[in-house]
Amino acid sequence: MQTENSPDTAENEQTDSELGRHLLTARGFHWIYGTSGDPYALTLRAESDDPALLARRIRESDAPLWQSATGAWVTGRHGVALQALSDPRLGLRHADLPGPQRHVFSDAWSNPQLCHIVPLDRAFLHASGVDHARWERSAAPVLSGAALEGRRKHAEGVHQETADRAGDAFDLMADYSRPVAVEAAAALLGVPGALRDRFAQGCLAAGVALDAALCPQPLAVTRRLNEAVEDLRALVGDLVEARRTEPGDDLLGTVLRADSAAASPARDALAVGVLTAVVGVEFTAGLINNTLESLLARPVQWALLGDDPQRAAGAVEETLRFAPPVRLESRIAAEDLTLGGQDVPAGAQVVVHVGAANRDPEAFLAPDHFDLERPVGQGHLSLSGPHTALFGAFARLQAETAVRTLRERHPRLTQADGVLRRMRSPVLGGVLRFPLTTSA
Repeated sequence: MQTENSPDTAENEQTDSELGRHLLTARGFHWIYGTSGDPYALTLRAESDDPALLARRIRESDAPLWQSATGAWVTGRHGVALQALSDPRLGLRHADLPGPQRHVFSDAWSNPQLCHIVPLDRAFLHASGVDHARWERSAAPVLSGAALEGRRKHAEGVHQETADRAGDAFDLMADYSRPVAVEAAAALLGVPGALRDRFAQGCLAAGVALDAALCPQPLAVTRRLNEAVEDLRALVGDLVEARRTEPGDDLLGTVLRADSAAASPARDALAVGVLTAVVGVEFTAGLINNTLESLLARPVQWALLGDDPQRAAGAVEETLRFAPPVRLESRIAAEDLTLGGQDVPAGAQVVVHVGAANRDPEAFLAPDHFDLERPVGQGHLSLSGPHTALFGAFARLQAETAVRTLRERHPRLTQADGVLRRMRSPVLGGVLRFPLTTSA
Protein backbone atom coordinates (compact mmCIF):
# COMPACT_ATOMS: atom_id res chain seq x y z
CA MET A 1 0.00 0.00 0.00
CA GLN A 2 3.00 2.33 -0.28
CA THR A 3 2.66 5.56 -2.26
CA GLU A 4 5.07 8.36 -2.92
CA ASN A 5 3.23 10.88 -0.76
CA SER A 6 2.54 8.52 2.13
CA PRO A 7 5.74 6.64 3.01
CA ASP A 8 5.37 3.49 5.03
CA THR A 9 8.31 4.21 7.28
CA ALA A 10 7.77 5.17 10.91
CA GLU A 11 8.38 8.80 11.84
CA ASN A 12 9.79 8.23 15.33
CA GLU A 13 13.26 7.08 14.25
CA GLN A 14 15.03 10.04 15.90
CA THR A 15 16.58 9.48 19.30
CA ASP A 16 15.18 11.43 22.24
CA SER A 17 18.25 13.66 22.10
CA GLU A 18 17.81 14.41 18.39
CA LEU A 19 14.07 14.94 18.57
CA GLY A 20 14.32 16.98 21.76
CA ARG A 21 16.97 19.25 20.21
CA HIS A 22 14.81 19.71 17.12
CA LEU A 23 11.74 20.66 19.20
CA LEU A 24 13.70 23.03 21.41
CA THR A 25 15.29 24.72 18.38
CA ALA A 26 11.91 25.36 16.79
CA ARG A 27 10.52 26.55 20.11
CA GLY A 28 13.48 28.89 20.48
CA PHE A 29 12.83 30.49 17.11
CA HIS A 30 9.19 31.14 18.04
CA TRP A 31 10.34 32.87 21.21
CA ILE A 32 13.02 34.90 19.41
CA TYR A 33 10.62 36.07 16.71
CA GLY A 34 7.95 36.76 19.30
CA THR A 35 10.17 39.20 21.19
CA SER A 36 9.77 41.64 18.28
CA GLY A 37 6.01 41.60 18.79
CA ASP A 38 5.31 39.59 15.65
CA PRO A 39 1.67 38.53 16.20
CA TYR A 40 1.97 35.29 14.23
CA ALA A 41 5.11 34.24 16.10
CA LEU A 42 3.32 35.02 19.36
CA THR A 43 0.35 32.98 18.18
CA LEU A 44 2.62 29.99 17.54
CA ARG A 45 4.33 30.51 20.88
CA ALA A 46 0.87 29.95 22.41
CA GLU A 47 1.62 31.03 25.93
CA SER A 48 -0.17 33.74 27.94
CA ASP A 49 -0.98 36.16 25.11
CA ASP A 50 -4.65 36.76 24.30
CA PRO A 51 -5.30 34.75 21.09
CA ALA A 52 -8.25 36.96 20.10
CA LEU A 53 -6.10 40.08 20.37
CA LEU A 54 -3.33 38.46 18.31
CA ALA A 55 -5.89 37.42 15.68
CA ARG A 56 -7.08 41.01 15.42
CA ARG A 57 -3.53 42.26 15.04
CA ILE A 58 -2.91 39.72 12.28
CA ARG A 59 -6.04 40.84 10.43
CA GLU A 60 -5.40 44.56 10.92
CA SER A 61 -1.84 44.51 9.62
CA ASP A 62 -1.20 47.19 6.98
CA ALA A 63 -1.01 44.61 4.18
CA PRO A 64 -3.74 42.03 3.47
CA LEU A 65 -0.97 39.40 3.22
CA TRP A 66 2.25 40.05 5.12
CA GLN A 67 5.43 38.16 5.86
CA SER A 68 6.01 37.18 9.46
CA ALA A 69 9.49 37.03 10.98
CA THR A 70 8.94 33.25 10.96
CA GLY A 71 9.09 33.35 7.16
CA ALA A 72 5.41 32.56 6.67
CA TRP A 73 3.10 34.75 4.64
CA VAL A 74 0.08 35.39 6.87
CA THR A 75 -3.42 36.74 6.36
CA GLY A 76 -6.45 37.32 8.53
CA ARG A 77 -8.45 39.14 5.83
CA HIS A 78 -11.49 37.22 4.65
CA GLY A 79 -11.08 37.95 0.93
CA VAL A 80 -7.43 36.90 0.74
CA ALA A 81 -8.06 33.93 3.03
CA LEU A 82 -10.83 32.69 0.75
CA GLN A 83 -8.52 32.93 -2.26
CA ALA A 84 -5.71 31.10 -0.46
CA LEU A 85 -7.90 28.24 0.76
CA SER A 86 -9.38 27.69 -2.70
CA ASP A 87 -6.15 27.99 -4.71
CA PRO A 88 -4.97 24.52 -5.88
CA ARG A 89 -1.39 25.84 -6.08
CA LEU A 90 -1.36 26.03 -2.29
CA GLY A 91 -1.15 22.55 -0.78
CA LEU A 92 -0.26 20.79 2.45
CA ARG A 93 3.20 19.65 1.40
CA HIS A 94 6.32 20.73 -0.46
CA ALA A 95 6.01 19.77 -4.11
CA ASP A 96 9.76 19.03 -4.33
CA LEU A 97 9.87 16.88 -1.19
CA PRO A 98 8.13 13.57 -1.97
CA GLY A 99 9.10 11.87 1.29
CA PRO A 100 8.17 12.84 4.87
CA GLN A 101 7.78 16.58 5.44
CA ARG A 102 10.75 16.54 7.78
CA HIS A 103 12.90 19.66 8.22
CA VAL A 104 16.26 19.16 9.90
CA PHE A 105 17.81 22.41 11.07
CA SER A 106 21.19 21.81 9.47
CA ASP A 107 21.57 25.55 8.90
CA ALA A 108 19.10 26.82 11.45
CA TRP A 109 20.22 30.41 11.77
CA SER A 110 20.23 31.28 8.08
CA ASN A 111 17.33 29.14 6.89
CA PRO A 112 14.99 27.94 9.66
CA GLN A 113 11.90 26.16 8.33
CA LEU A 114 8.96 26.22 10.69
CA CYS A 115 6.18 25.00 8.40
CA HIS A 116 6.33 21.32 9.43
CA ILE A 117 7.63 20.99 12.98
CA VAL A 118 7.17 17.21 13.04
CA PRO A 119 6.41 15.00 10.05
CA LEU A 120 2.85 13.69 10.22
CA ASP A 121 2.65 11.77 6.97
CA ARG A 122 1.93 8.63 8.95
CA ALA A 123 -1.26 10.33 10.13
CA PHE A 124 -1.99 11.40 6.52
CA LEU A 125 -2.08 15.07 7.54
CA HIS A 126 0.31 16.19 4.81
CA ALA A 127 -1.09 14.25 1.86
CA SER A 128 -1.57 15.85 -1.54
CA GLY A 129 -4.69 17.76 -2.50
CA VAL A 130 -5.49 15.06 -5.06
CA ASP A 131 -5.46 12.41 -2.33
CA HIS A 132 -7.62 14.45 0.01
CA ALA A 133 -10.17 15.19 -2.72
CA ARG A 134 -10.41 11.49 -3.55
CA TRP A 135 -10.85 10.55 0.11
CA GLU A 136 -13.64 13.09 0.48
CA ARG A 137 -15.45 11.70 -2.57
CA SER A 138 -15.03 8.12 -1.39
CA ALA A 139 -16.30 8.92 2.11
CA ALA A 140 -19.24 11.06 0.98
CA PRO A 141 -21.81 8.21 1.05
CA VAL A 142 -21.24 8.07 4.82
CA LEU A 143 -19.86 11.51 5.81
CA SER A 144 -22.02 13.88 3.76
CA GLY A 145 -24.76 15.80 5.55
CA ALA A 146 -27.58 13.86 3.90
CA ALA A 147 -25.97 10.50 4.64
CA LEU A 148 -25.39 11.35 8.30
CA GLU A 149 -29.07 12.03 8.85
CA GLY A 150 -29.49 8.28 9.08
CA ARG A 151 -27.20 8.31 12.11
CA ARG A 152 -29.05 11.08 13.95
CA LYS A 153 -31.12 8.69 16.08
CA HIS A 154 -28.00 6.81 17.19
CA ALA A 155 -26.32 10.13 18.01
CA GLU A 156 -29.31 11.26 20.06
CA GLY A 157 -29.25 8.03 22.06
CA VAL A 158 -25.54 8.32 22.83
CA HIS A 159 -25.83 11.99 23.83
CA GLN A 160 -28.88 11.44 26.03
CA GLU A 161 -27.24 8.53 27.81
CA THR A 162 -24.06 10.53 28.36
CA ALA A 163 -25.94 13.60 29.59
CA ASP A 164 -28.02 11.51 31.97
CA ARG A 165 -24.86 10.08 33.55
CA ALA A 166 -23.69 13.56 34.53
CA GLY A 167 -24.13 14.35 38.19
CA ASP A 168 -24.48 17.75 39.79
CA ALA A 169 -21.06 18.63 38.39
CA PHE A 170 -19.06 17.27 35.48
CA ASP A 171 -16.30 18.22 33.07
CA LEU A 172 -17.61 18.94 29.59
CA MET A 173 -14.47 17.76 27.77
CA ALA A 174 -13.58 14.67 29.80
CA ASP A 175 -17.09 13.50 30.64
CA TYR A 176 -19.08 14.54 27.59
CA SER A 177 -17.50 16.06 24.46
CA ARG A 178 -14.63 13.65 23.91
CA PRO A 179 -16.56 10.50 24.93
CA VAL A 180 -19.44 11.20 22.53
CA ALA A 181 -17.01 12.15 19.74
CA VAL A 182 -15.00 8.95 20.28
CA GLU A 183 -18.15 6.82 20.38
CA ALA A 184 -19.45 8.40 17.17
CA ALA A 185 -16.12 7.89 15.41
CA ALA A 186 -15.86 4.29 16.60
CA ALA A 187 -19.38 3.60 15.31
CA LEU A 188 -18.48 5.13 11.93
CA LEU A 189 -15.45 2.84 11.64
CA GLY A 190 -17.08 -0.27 13.11
CA VAL A 191 -14.56 -0.55 15.95
CA PRO A 192 -15.49 -3.64 18.01
CA GLY A 193 -16.39 -3.17 21.67
CA ALA A 194 -13.26 -4.98 22.80
CA LEU A 195 -11.11 -2.37 21.03
CA ARG A 196 -13.02 0.75 22.10
CA ASP A 197 -10.76 1.61 25.05
CA ARG A 198 -7.64 1.21 22.91
CA PHE A 199 -9.24 3.38 20.21
CA ALA A 200 -10.17 6.05 22.76
CA GLN A 201 -6.63 6.17 24.17
CA GLY A 202 -5.21 6.53 20.68
CA CYS A 203 -7.59 9.40 19.89
CA LEU A 204 -6.64 11.16 23.14
CA ALA A 205 -2.88 10.98 22.53
CA ALA A 206 -3.19 11.85 18.83
CA GLY A 207 -5.49 14.79 19.48
CA VAL A 208 -2.54 17.21 19.57
CA ALA A 209 -1.55 16.41 15.97
CA LEU A 210 -2.78 19.59 14.28
CA ASP A 211 -1.07 21.70 16.95
CA ALA A 212 2.14 19.64 16.79
CA ALA A 213 2.48 20.31 13.07
CA LEU A 214 3.04 24.04 13.72
CA CYS A 215 3.93 24.35 17.40
CA PRO A 216 6.62 22.20 19.08
CA GLN A 217 5.10 20.05 21.81
CA PRO A 218 7.08 18.71 24.77
CA LEU A 219 9.19 15.66 23.94
CA ALA A 220 6.99 13.24 25.92
CA VAL A 221 3.83 14.53 24.22
CA THR A 222 5.44 14.21 20.80
CA ARG A 223 6.53 10.65 21.52
CA ARG A 224 3.03 9.72 22.67
CA LEU A 225 1.61 11.30 19.53
CA ASN A 226 3.87 9.25 17.26
CA GLU A 227 3.16 6.05 19.18
CA ALA A 228 -0.59 6.70 19.07
CA VAL A 229 -0.51 7.26 15.32
CA GLU A 230 1.29 3.94 14.84
CA ASP A 231 -1.18 2.13 17.08
CA LEU A 232 -4.16 3.69 15.32
CA ARG A 233 -2.69 2.69 11.97
CA ALA A 234 -2.39 -0.88 13.21
CA LEU A 235 -5.91 -0.90 14.66
CA VAL A 236 -7.54 0.64 11.58
CA GLY A 237 -5.38 -1.49 9.28
CA ASP A 238 -6.74 -4.65 10.89
CA LEU A 239 -10.30 -3.35 10.46
CA VAL A 240 -9.64 -2.61 6.78
CA GLU A 241 -8.32 -6.13 6.24
CA ALA A 242 -11.44 -7.52 7.91
CA ARG A 243 -13.69 -5.42 5.63
CA ARG A 244 -11.91 -6.79 2.57
CA THR A 245 -13.17 -10.28 3.42
CA GLU A 246 -16.41 -9.29 5.17
CA PRO A 247 -17.66 -6.04 3.57
CA GLY A 248 -19.82 -3.76 5.69
CA ASP A 249 -21.70 -0.50 5.28
CA ASP A 250 -19.51 1.44 7.70
CA LEU A 251 -17.07 4.14 6.64
CA LEU A 252 -14.16 1.79 5.96
CA GLY A 253 -16.25 -0.62 3.89
CA THR A 254 -17.71 2.29 1.92
CA VAL A 255 -14.29 3.71 1.03
CA LEU A 256 -13.05 0.25 0.04
CA ARG A 257 -15.96 -0.11 -2.41
CA ALA A 258 -15.72 3.41 -3.80
CA ASP A 259 -15.46 3.72 -7.56
CA SER A 260 -12.45 6.00 -7.69
CA ALA A 261 -9.08 6.40 -9.30
CA ALA A 262 -7.38 5.03 -6.21
CA ALA A 263 -4.30 2.94 -6.81
CA SER A 264 -5.04 1.23 -3.50
CA PRO A 265 -8.58 1.38 -2.04
CA ALA A 266 -7.22 -0.30 1.10
CA ARG A 267 -4.76 2.55 1.66
CA ASP A 268 -7.52 5.08 1.10
CA ALA A 269 -9.64 3.33 3.72
CA LEU A 270 -6.67 3.34 6.11
CA ALA A 271 -6.16 7.06 5.52
CA VAL A 272 -9.80 7.98 6.12
CA GLY A 273 -9.91 5.79 9.23
CA VAL A 274 -6.76 7.28 10.75
CA LEU A 275 -7.89 10.82 9.94
CA THR A 276 -11.22 10.10 11.65
CA ALA A 277 -9.35 9.25 14.85
CA VAL A 278 -6.64 11.92 14.63
CA VAL A 279 -8.70 14.86 13.32
CA GLY A 280 -12.39 13.99 13.37
CA VAL A 281 -12.62 13.30 17.10
CA GLU A 282 -10.74 16.39 18.29
CA PHE A 283 -12.45 18.66 15.75
CA THR A 284 -15.86 17.42 16.88
CA ALA A 285 -15.11 17.68 20.60
CA GLY A 286 -13.71 21.17 20.05
CA LEU A 287 -16.85 22.30 18.23
CA ILE A 288 -19.05 20.99 21.07
CA ASN A 289 -16.88 22.75 23.67
CA ASN A 290 -16.76 26.06 21.81
CA THR A 291 -20.50 26.07 21.14
CA LEU A 292 -21.36 25.44 24.79
CA GLU A 293 -18.82 28.01 25.96
CA SER A 294 -20.27 30.64 23.61
CA LEU A 295 -23.85 29.93 24.69
CA LEU A 296 -23.28 29.66 28.43
CA ALA A 297 -21.44 32.99 28.39
CA ARG A 298 -24.66 34.51 27.00
CA PRO A 299 -27.58 33.39 29.20
CA VAL A 300 -30.16 35.08 26.98
CA GLN A 301 -29.08 33.02 23.99
CA TRP A 302 -28.95 29.84 26.10
CA ALA A 303 -32.53 30.59 27.17
CA LEU A 304 -33.60 31.06 23.53
CA LEU A 305 -32.73 27.43 22.88
CA GLY A 306 -35.39 26.38 25.36
CA ASP A 307 -38.04 28.19 23.31
CA ASP A 308 -36.90 26.61 20.05
CA PRO A 309 -34.45 23.65 20.11
CA GLN A 310 -34.07 23.98 16.34
CA ARG A 311 -31.92 27.05 17.03
CA ALA A 312 -29.17 24.58 17.92
CA ALA A 313 -28.15 24.41 14.27
CA GLY A 314 -27.76 28.19 14.19
CA ALA A 315 -25.71 28.12 17.38
CA VAL A 316 -23.30 25.58 15.92
CA GLU A 317 -23.02 27.49 12.64
CA GLU A 318 -22.34 30.73 14.48
CA THR A 319 -19.71 28.99 16.61
CA LEU A 320 -17.94 27.79 13.47
CA ARG A 321 -17.63 31.45 12.54
CA PHE A 322 -17.12 33.03 15.96
CA ALA A 323 -14.92 30.41 17.68
CA PRO A 324 -13.70 27.90 15.05
CA PRO A 325 -12.28 24.65 16.44
CA VAL A 326 -9.42 24.88 13.90
CA ARG A 327 -7.96 28.40 13.91
CA LEU A 328 -5.00 28.13 11.54
CA GLU A 329 -4.62 26.60 8.08
CA SER A 330 -1.07 26.25 6.74
CA ARG A 331 -0.23 25.83 3.06
CA ILE A 332 2.87 25.55 0.87
CA ALA A 333 3.11 27.27 -2.51
CA ALA A 334 3.77 24.70 -5.25
CA GLU A 335 4.85 27.45 -7.64
CA ASP A 336 5.44 31.19 -7.75
CA LEU A 337 2.12 33.01 -7.35
CA THR A 338 0.59 36.36 -6.46
CA LEU A 339 -1.79 36.58 -3.53
CA GLY A 340 -3.17 39.64 -1.80
CA GLY A 341 -0.98 41.83 -3.96
CA GLN A 342 2.18 40.04 -2.81
CA ASP A 343 4.50 37.83 -4.84
CA VAL A 344 4.83 34.52 -3.01
CA PRO A 345 7.71 32.26 -4.16
CA ALA A 346 7.42 28.53 -4.68
CA GLY A 347 8.04 26.61 -1.47
CA ALA A 348 6.92 29.47 0.77
CA GLN A 349 4.47 28.90 3.60
CA VAL A 350 1.12 30.71 3.53
CA VAL A 351 -0.95 30.73 6.73
CA VAL A 352 -4.62 31.63 6.95
CA HIS A 353 -5.81 32.68 10.38
CA VAL A 354 -9.34 31.37 10.07
CA GLY A 355 -10.42 32.86 13.38
CA ALA A 356 -9.33 36.33 12.28
CA ALA A 357 -10.87 36.04 8.82
CA ASN A 358 -14.17 34.87 10.31
CA ARG A 359 -14.38 38.15 12.23
CA ASP A 360 -13.43 40.43 9.36
CA PRO A 361 -15.81 43.44 9.45
CA GLU A 362 -15.48 43.64 5.66
CA ALA A 363 -17.31 40.31 5.44
CA PHE A 364 -19.54 40.15 8.55
CA LEU A 365 -21.85 42.58 10.29
CA ALA A 366 -20.97 43.03 13.98
CA PRO A 367 -18.36 40.25 13.70
CA ASP A 368 -17.41 40.22 17.40
CA HIS A 369 -21.02 39.62 18.42
CA PHE A 370 -22.16 36.00 18.85
CA ASP A 371 -25.69 35.64 17.49
CA LEU A 372 -27.23 32.18 17.11
CA GLU A 373 -29.86 33.74 14.82
CA ARG A 374 -27.31 35.20 12.41
CA PRO A 375 -28.39 34.40 8.82
CA VAL A 376 -26.68 31.26 7.51
CA GLY A 377 -24.52 31.43 4.41
CA GLN A 378 -22.45 34.54 5.11
CA GLY A 379 -19.27 32.71 4.22
CA HIS A 380 -17.27 31.65 7.26
CA LEU A 381 -14.13 29.68 6.33
CA SER A 382 -14.09 27.09 9.12
CA LEU A 383 -14.78 24.14 6.82
CA SER A 384 -12.50 25.23 3.97
CA GLY A 385 -9.53 22.99 4.76
CA PRO A 386 -9.24 19.41 3.55
CA HIS A 387 -9.43 17.99 7.07
CA THR A 388 -12.25 20.20 8.32
CA ALA A 389 -14.23 19.75 5.10
CA LEU A 390 -14.03 15.96 5.43
CA PHE A 391 -15.53 15.99 8.94
CA GLY A 392 -17.66 19.14 8.77
CA ALA A 393 -21.06 17.45 8.55
CA PHE A 394 -20.06 14.84 11.14
CA ALA A 395 -18.97 17.50 13.64
CA ARG A 396 -22.08 19.62 12.98
CA LEU A 397 -24.39 16.68 13.69
CA GLN A 398 -22.67 15.84 16.96
CA ALA A 399 -22.49 19.46 18.13
CA GLU A 400 -26.13 20.18 17.29
CA THR A 401 -27.18 17.03 19.15
CA ALA A 402 -25.03 18.02 22.13
CA VAL A 403 -26.57 21.49 22.35
CA ARG A 404 -30.15 20.23 22.14
CA THR A 405 -29.55 17.37 24.57
CA LEU A 406 -27.77 19.40 27.22
CA ARG A 407 -30.31 22.24 26.99
CA GLU A 408 -33.16 19.74 27.40
CA ARG A 409 -31.58 17.53 30.07
CA HIS A 410 -29.81 20.29 32.03
CA PRO A 411 -31.52 23.65 31.41
CA ARG A 412 -29.71 25.24 34.39
CA LEU A 413 -26.29 24.26 33.12
CA THR A 414 -23.65 26.80 34.13
CA GLN A 415 -19.89 27.10 34.12
CA ALA A 416 -18.42 26.28 37.51
CA ASP A 417 -15.11 27.92 36.66
CA GLY A 418 -13.20 29.21 33.66
CA VAL A 419 -12.28 27.00 30.72
CA LEU A 420 -8.67 25.81 30.99
CA ARG A 421 -7.01 25.34 27.61
CA ARG A 422 -3.81 23.55 26.70
CA MET A 423 -0.60 25.51 26.36
CA ARG A 424 1.05 25.17 22.96
CA SER A 425 -2.30 24.83 21.22
CA PRO A 426 -2.42 27.67 18.67
CA VAL A 427 -4.41 25.68 16.10
CA LEU A 428 -7.05 23.97 18.24
CA GLY A 429 -7.13 25.96 21.46
CA GLY A 430 -7.48 22.51 23.00
CA VAL A 431 -9.52 22.24 26.20
CA LEU A 432 -8.00 20.62 29.27
CA ARG A 433 -10.80 21.31 31.71
CA PHE A 434 -14.33 22.72 31.34
CA PRO A 435 -16.14 22.35 34.70
CA LEU A 436 -19.95 22.63 34.69
CA THR A 437 -22.72 22.37 37.23
CA THR A 438 -26.23 21.20 36.34
CA SER A 439 -28.16 23.13 38.98
CA ALA A 440 -27.76 26.83 39.63
